[in-house]
Amino acid sequence: MKKINRLIALMLALVLCLSVFAGCKPNEDKGDDGEIDEEGNYRPSDDVAKVEFWINGDEYELAVFSDLVERFNKLYEGQIEVDIKQKPSDGYETAVRTALMGSKLDIFYVGDAGYKAYAEEGLLYDVTDWVNSSKEYNLSEMWSNVVTRYKYDVNTKLSGTETGRYYGVPKDIGPTVIYYNETEFEKAGIKVISVAKEDLDAYNSGAEDDRGNTKAEIGLGDVTVKEYGYFVANGQKYFNNQIPMSWDEVVELSNVLQNSMSNANAYGYFTEWWFNYGWSVGGDCIEFVPSSDPNHGGGWYDFTLSDATPNYIVADDVASVTVNGNTYKAGEIISYQDKLGLNMTSSAGESYSKEITSEVLALVGEGKLNELPSQREAFTEFVRLAAKKDVVVDTVNGEKLYGYGITPTPSSIGSDAGKTQAFAQGEIAMLVDGRWDVTYFRDPDSGVDFTWDVCPLPMYREYDAEGFGVERNVTVHGIEAGHSGSVGLCINNNSTLKAAAWKFIEFVASEEGQAAQAQMGFAIPLQKELANSEVFLQTDKMPRNSKVFLKAAEIQGAGDWWYLADNAWIDDWAGILNGDVRNGKKSMTEFFESETFADTYDKLLKYTVKK
Repeated sequence: MKKINRLIALMLALVLCLSVFAGCKPNEDKGDDGEIDEEGNYRPSDDVAKVEFWINGDEYELAVFSDLVERFNKLYEGQIEVDIKQKPSDGYETAVRTALMGSKLDIFYVGDAGYKAYAEEGLLYDVTDWVNSSKEYNLSEMWSNVVTRYKYDVNTKLSGTETGRYYGVPKDIGPTVIYYNETEFEKAGIKVISVAKEDLDAYNSGAEDDRGNTKAEIGLGDVTVKEYGYFVANGQKYFNNQIPMSWDEVVELSNVLQNSMSNANAYGYFTEWWFNYGWSVGGDCIEFVPSSDPNHGGGWYDFTLSDATPNYIVADDVASVTVNGNTYKAGEIISYQDKLGLNMTSSAGESYSKEITSEVLALVGEGKLNELPSQREAFTEFVRLAAKKDVVVDTVNGEKLYGYGITPTPSSIGSDAGKTQAFAQGEIAMLVDGRWDVTYFRDPDSGVDFTWDVCPLPMYREYDAEGFGVERNVTVHGIEAGHSGSVGLCINNNSTLKAAAWKFIEFVASEEGQAAQAQMGFAIPLQKELANSEVFLQTDKMPRNSKVFLKAAEIQGAGDWWYLADNAWIDDWAGILNGDVRNGKKSMTEFFESETFADTYDKLLKYTVKK
């Protein structure tokens, strides 16, 4: 037996030696990586680099990226060969994490929600130097709101700072807008105009709107059209698809549509996100509180979803003001830290004053700052959308706030597919969603048999008159706000083909790669100039008003799932919010007083603890 074992051992050793002399490589099936020179050119090795690329997109995305892979492989024939693999969305992250332990997987999708966690765990290759030296990937030409969310400092846990590094780059940006059923608008007797705020003066002087109509031709000859999303003039209802609706206009228009729709179970509106409500007035669900606590990195996160303190914005006719040592220009909202005068004195988790500073109140008294609703008021407005009209959503100063009943409840709408199908089937007249819906709504198989278009998300606005007539003038307003989605392209830190992988990512980010995505409808090019061309706008197709996406791309940021490295601080309270609260089973007060809500404060403290 011992002789046999020695013989086997000798044979294995001989095979190993022969394989070494023969030039056998452990990564032979993957080929060898080349290198990128100082000019950004790829210098190939003797073997073709076989790059594996995973996506979890739908059929439309697979078609686009399969075409891009084919183009790239022809361009780098004999040097790099990309193999695309479509993976199911369910279980995608688990499959990726398993694959990242080895070197087979090279390039993969990472949503902005999970990007920070991957980076902190060291799973992503740092591509900063390639990004900064690339001729194709010119950051100055791109939307800063999406680029900065991938620049992350894993030590300070801050994004977009000078010390941040790129562990991936965006492949696209998908802003959110309102999709609306224009056929239903016509049935409800609503005429659509298309005039941007900056073009109202010209329109009122006789110029055509973006649809080629003068106001006289549409029955507004004797009317001065102002900053309204929805209004009534001469007994006729109008909708301007380039002006954000006020909160009241959303409710009124939704009711008008809902009452005219033939389906008794149809709704005028649907949104599942509170962001544009809270952000429009300067509120948020967490705020950074500066702290001198040595156990926390410069501060800690407080849970402010229920913050009841008013917000403040610099009046339009004021050049600038200084609050807490910081300068704000006209139309800018005072930060949470400055309106409360927060500094570095409090310990992490310690109670601090929630009183508005005398400095801010003095500026209000001088007419330099306008008061806006609190985050709690904005959040309550969002919850009222789905609650039935006989449900008390919240009680404020003794006043009962009932639901509006203009959107389906989460339990009735179901999954993400449920809302898009409901819109396609004419069961929702206005739907808040991202650019990715365009490919589906254009598809003949979607069932869409009506005219549709897009308009901006609502924003907070007050008028000096009640109702929806044309005598109204804006007195106080918030800002346009909303969230955009994005998916990053990242390289496995264990990949042996990093240079080859980068060249493909760079190709996707090039004008050719971005144009291919845009032409299918589901993405906005990263390059602003390209996005402002017919490559993206496609004015001969629905939606005709695609320019709305461009404004949204400029101003919209990432959702709250991107704020911190994981969603452990979100999941529990969001489950109650999108369950019992929005389904009308629990009031806002009960929600804010729940143990689950209270537990979030302690969860947030863990994110800034020094390790």
